[in-house]
Amino acid sequence: MGRLDNSARRAAIIDAALPLFARKGFAATTTKEIAQAAGVSEALIFKHFPSKAALYEAIFRSCVDGDEDLAKLLAMPPSTETLAAYVQAMVSCYACELPSERDTILPRFRLYFMSLLEDGEFAHMVRRWMSEHIAPPFVASLRAARDSGDLIPSAPVTENAFWLAEMLGSTLATIHLPPTPLVPSLAEPRRTIRDAVAFILRGLGLREEAVALYTPLLHCTQSTESEPTCSREADRDE
Repeated sequence: MGRLDNSARRAAIIDAALPLFARKGFAATTTKEIAQAAGVSEALIFKHFPSKAALYEAIFRSCVDGDEDLAKLLAMPPSTETLAAYVQAMVSCYACELPSERDTILPRFRLYFMSLLEDGEFAHMVRRWMSEHIAPPFVASLRAARDSGDLIPSAPVTENAFWLAEMLGSTLATIHLPPTPLVPSLAEPRRTIRDAVAFILRGLGLREEAVALYTPLLHCTQSTESEPTCSREADRDE
C-alpha cells in the first residue's frame, strides 16, 4: 500500500475488516488478519482504533454516515407520503439495492446476521441507531397519517409498529444472502417492492385508498438481470 493520509488509512482498515468480520465473526477475526488484509501493521490499526470493538463501531458508522438519500428522507416532514417513503426505502434496500450491489452491501448484511449468531453487539448497534434516528420520524409520520384520516382508528401508533414493519422488510435480505435467491418469486425487484410495500402499509393500518394512492408510485426498473435500479416514479408499464 502506498503512502496514505490518516483518513485514507482508517478507511482502508475498515474496508479490510468488514468482510473478515462478516465471514468469520467478531471473535474469530484477529487484528493480525485485518492488518494483513489492509496492508498495514497491527500497531497502525491500534493507533486508529484503540480496540477491536472500536473498529467494530467504526464499521457500523461507515454504513450510515454520509448517506445522502437517508438525509433527504429524514428531512421530509411527517405525513402519509413520508410514511410510504420510509417503507419503500427499507424494502428497496433489501429487495433492490442488495442484489444489485452484492460486493459492497452484502458483507454488511452478512456481518449483521453473523453478529446475531455471536454476542449480538453489531446488531445492537444497528438497532440502537435506528431507535434513535429512524423510529421517531417514522412514528411521527404514522401519527400524521392517523391525524389526516389515512389510518384506521384501531391501528397502533407506537414504535413497535416501526419495528414490525422494519423486521418484515429486512427479512427480504435473507433471500439474497446465497448466490441463488431462496424464493425465486421474490427475486424480481419491481413486483417484490410493490407487493411488500403494500403489504406493510396495510399492516400498519393504512386505509385502502391511501395504499392505492402511494403504491402505484413505486417503480423499480431493471436494465440487466443483475443491476436493478429503484425510484419513486409513476409506473407506466402496468
